Amino acid sequence: MESSRNFVISLSRGLSVLGLLSERTVPLSSTELSSILKLSKSAIQRLTFTLEKLGYLERDGGSKKFRLGPKSLSIGFSAMRNLDLKRVAYPFMKEIARDVRETVNLAVLDGNEIVYVERIVAERTLNVNVQIGSRRPLHSTSMGKVILAFLPGHQVKRMLEAIDLIPFTPQTITRKRDLRSELDRVKFRGYAIANEEMEIGVRSVAAPIRNLTDGVIAAVNIAGPTSRVSLKTLESNLSEKVVEMARRISLAVGYVEDFTVRRDKSRTGSPNVANAQKKQTLGRALG
Repeated sequence: MESSRNFVISLSRGLSVLGLLSERTVPLSSTELSSILKLSKSAIQRLTFTLEKLGYLERDGGSKKFRLGPKSLSIGFSAMRNLDLKRVAYPFMKEIARDVRETVNLAVLDGNEIVYVERIVAERTLNVNVQIGSRRPLHSTSMGKVILAFLPGHQVKRMLEAIDLIPFTPQTITRKRDLRSELDRVKFRGYAIANEEMEIGVRSVAAPIRNLTDGVIAAVNIAGPTSRVSLKTLESNLSEKVVEMARRISLAVGYVEDFTVRRDKSRTGSPNVANAQKKQTLGRALG
């Protein structure tokens, strides 16, 4: 494998350091890493220095030996979370896709974008260039907007300052005050619509997936061509289906539903007040 022109030996050696430390229950010194991996001490010094600077390694406070750092742990937790989420969400997505005969997508937030982690493509053609692993902006997608709308206020503010509202179609939101207004509407309704905002000829509706602490960890949507899916269909039919699908996935990954949330939503269209009460109750129980 190392004979391949595309094989990066230095990267392979760095990953071997991370792999070794992930298997050990105690930190290892540079000498121990050199001995086990059969690499020179100078090579180990360069690798550990770089990995430590990037946050993938850290030193034990007492011994100064190396262990995995927060970035390595974050990658591991993220992989586990996404695998579990995909496994849990898939049967619900498949059920809805069979019911509505349109494409169903699952995405998570990564930086200032969403990443598609699961898709069930409709038998009827939807001509969009999206695969698992594809990345899309927040402001022009239904899943991006619904995740953004339900993030904590300080995080939303920071992300709105950072993102560039690139116009992909004439329908794309390109002013931040308009995006803020849209996020308010999304939060009130509990779902987001993208009406040809990313690609001409495609509409979608998305709802948030929540965890035990009511935090939004992902979004799921139903997408279809404008020739089959009207705005009226999105708002009167598919929105209810995607919200219910997201609710069932949320419950399956640990979300604790309070019946006052559903009563409050039926009266006002927004579960926010009841969710705040639920958070206070959960906080007292965990504290």
